[in-house]
Amino acid sequence: MTARQAADMVADIAATTQDGAALTPVLVFDRRGQTYCCPTADVLEIVEEPILDQPGYPTPLVAAVLLHNGCFIPVVDPANLFDQPPERRGDVILLHGPAGTVGLLADSVLGFRNPTAFGSAPWIPPGRICRSAAVIEGIGRAFVLGADGIGDVPSAPVAPTSAASGGPSNSVAAEANDASVGPMHLIFTIAGRSFAASYADVRRILYRQRLFRVPGAQGRIRCAVEVIGAVVPVLDLAEPEILPERADFVVLSSSVGSLALRVDEILRPLPLRRDVTEPEWFPSPGVDGIGRRDDHAYSVITGEALLRDLVNADAAQRAGA
Repeated sequence: MTARQAADMVADIAATTQDGAALTPVLVFDRRGQTYCCPTADVLEIVEEPILDQPGYPTPLVAAVLLHNGCFIPVVDPANLFDQPPERRGDVILLHGPAGTVGLLADSVLGFRNPTAFGSAPWIPPGRICRSAAVIEGIGRAFVLGADGIGDVPSAPVAPTSAASGGPSNSVAAEANDASVGPMHLIFTIAGRSFAASYADVRRILYRQRLFRVPGAQGRIRCAVEVIGAVVPVLDLAEPEILPERADFVVLSSSVGSLALRVDEILRPLPLRRDVTEPEWFPSPGVDGIGRRDDHAYSVITGEALLRDLVNADAAQRAGA
């Protein structure tokens, strides 16, 4: 495909978007040189480099099978949409819809974005899970893989919809799709505690990224990480004595630029309701408030709060000394 053809495709997508239409936020990821995205309401969880088994027999679209939470889930290699041979490697993004649950293989998760346009994708053959494409600022065209295409994947297991049927209720899907309780947040853990960050604050998700020390660094910023050619300072709420060689990060926006927060585990996104009755001060640095989902409370971290509690606090301490 030439650069001119690609530009024409992006223009076609933008032209098909209805004026004033609400554009659904998406999770963007790369797979074998192509960019894809998923509506955030369809995403259940991101599973890092799981063990994948062969399907056992030739099945269209299905590259592997994942055993997750006691269920066998078909896993699709998005490269197969373009007739490339599937590969059983990478992270798995779990999607859920009325037709069941499907995993999508990803090489790297770029983060959450708000598309500038949606449109049809007539160049994708029918029956290959993709129903549309999106234009994303700074990235370009991304093919949308969502719940509306899961029915194309054979053997997508349909979870029971009611506990009265004798099986478990589909509470996970209800949590992921019920956005009425509040805006979507990315859930992650640090030192055994649960935290959250609003989609609006998350710029990128990094897996197994190499850290490098900052020469002469003082205070809480001892390391940095590379993000698309830029050097981004790393903040660590756990402050381990021995830093790992590689780690996972949630990159947050702030008034001075991006800040990379080292995390232990990234969990599924959830809609959270901010608790306005909580006090403005919290014992954990970087926390801007409390988000609630049912009976669970999550400490909501923002880049501005990290800047206030860690970076600026270190600078003030050094100035006082």
